[in-house]
Amino acid sequence: MDLFAFVKPKNELESRPEEQTNVPFVPEEMWTKCPKCGTMLLTTDMEENFRVCTKCGHHFRMNAKQRVALLADDGSFCEHDANMASKNILDFPGYDQKLEKARATGSKESVMCGECKIGGIDAVLCAMDSDFMMGSMGTVTGEKITRAFEYATENALPVIVCTVSGGARMQEGILSLMQMAKTSAALKRHSEAGLLYISFMTDPTTGGVTASFASLGDIILAEPGALIGFAGPRVIEQTIGQKLPEGFQRAEFQLTHGFVDQIVERKDQKRVLGQILKLHSQEHGWEKWNDEAENHTEAASASRAEKAASVEEGKLKSRKAPFSGIMRQKTLNKIAGRERDAWEAVRQSRSAGRLNASDYIRILFDDFTEFHGDRYYGDDMAVIGGVASFYGMPVTVIGQERGKSPKDSMKHNFGMPSPEGYRKALRLMKQAAKFNRPIICFVDTPGAFPGMEAEERGQGEAIARNLLEMSDMKVPILAIITGQGGSGGALALAVSNEVWMMENATYSILSPEGFASILWKDAKRASEAAKVMKMTAEDLYELGMIERIICEDEPATDDNIEEIGRIIDRHMREFFQSCAEKTPDEIAEQRYERFRKI
Repeated sequence: MDLFAFVKPKNELESRPEEQTNVPFVPEEMWTKCPKCGTMLLTTDMEENFRVCTKCGHHFRMNAKQRVALLADDGSFCEHDANMASKNILDFPGYDQKLEKARATGSKESVMCGECKIGGIDAVLCAMDSDFMMGSMGTVTGEKITRAFEYATENALPVIVCTVSGGARMQEGILSLMQMAKTSAALKRHSEAGLLYISFMTDPTTGGVTASFASLGDIILAEPGALIGFAGPRVIEQTIGQKLPEGFQRAEFQLTHGFVDQIVERKDQKRVLGQILKLHSQEHGWEKWNDEAENHTEAASASRAEKAASVEEGKLKSRKAPFSGIMRQKTLNKIAGRERDAWEAVRQSRSAGRLNASDYIRILFDDFTEFHGDRYYGDDMAVIGGVASFYGMPVTVIGQERGKSPKDSMKHNFGMPSPEGYRKALRLMKQAAKFNRPIICFVDTPGAFPGMEAEERGQGEAIARNLLEMSDMKVPILAIITGQGGSGGALALAVSNEVWMMENATYSILSPEGFASILWKDAKRASEAAKVMKMTAEDLYELGMIERIICEDEPATDDNIEEIGRIIDRHMREFFQSCAEKTPDEIAEQRYERFRKI
């Protein structure tokens, strides 16, 4: 149809002399109104933009076929159980007509399942369909998802489920309810086999789907603005008799409250999924470090050189050249010759320009993908963590982040974690243990947050739980104290096979000010306390509390990040080489004996 065809008014009474008698005719189907900002969008433009509003970024809903086309590699999707169809099992009045109407949309059922490749990696993909009774979960829905998990378990494949659902299908009653348990049981077997499950929540994900497989992913992603919750907003408002605040139950709300790992825009979804799948592949484990490291060294070095040029021109350089080593004794002699007192180390460890965990992650690792939340209450920004690659080997990286600018420091609560931070760290460490990934922790905190709310939410228990669980994990754990190692708040990330310290870092039972206040009733004697406490790297090395000191010819800042990175990189490779010679049980036993002898 010609967009610029002209139409004549129906009659002369409908036209006024001051108005044009000829107006352009535009077919309605060519335009789509954004429900968020009200903009009229050319439908073709909206479709080309992954069904996202070009003005406000609102993500329109996708049906199952559209979702599969977006995520799966071209031509790779092979549908399973395509002919399974819902029936009126309970003879519910009007249900047959509902099913007929739903199928008229072109969708066969509320979920499409099959095998495909994403970023070249084999996976099982399930896409729920809002066009079919708003993705409600009936018996066939549950059966298809259960079969998908069983197939993935049998064939050692990861599973991605893109959820969209109004909840259980009322017309199937208790049979629908039971699908929550059935799908969760199949998911559990898949998890016990050490396999990856990614839940991708889209708008809306509610009811029984939220309360079963949607919330059980090893990793939970969400689309921007997606409604995510158990009870729907209207049900909550009717129950409590109050209007809900704007943004309640949306993806951004769930991210802040710790239930979502990451919000991913549609244009990035395939790339992010591919990267996560790559980092969870079974190809390269820490036990194979000796065999695999050399194969990845050149590629990793080149990648980092390219990244360095784009991130901070002139400061980070290619790392293809061999690393020059500093022997431990030489390092100690060098440090001893600086003639610096303990209080100076305290001052340096607290300096505003000192490198943060995010800086070390940027310089040492590739493909870092950050995950958020403790799955219980919130996302504590004093602790950052996720998965990354170290010369081709997937690793879990966790760090206490202090921030540098006043605004950034407030965002990260000055590096003082709340219970949510420790629980997030533990969640990521357990994930690492499941997928056989080494764990690297960057420790830099004045101590756990001493606030009333932290106590109310179980600060002591959260720290204790980390100590307990880290003690027998059967993957290598390395802790590097980069700034302040304050009390139990630091130890909660340092139950490791080895503990290293930067030369200007400190590690102690308490701050020098607190120590002087308690023992001498005089906080002004903090500098004296620092010396007595034996809290410097050199002191702790001599006491046998740490395994290595990372030399700082100059305090660790952005100006010498390359040099610092090169030293740590070399020592980390040596560490993983030594770990590769041990079995998982030997790794756990070595960690136990390390602390047993103290």
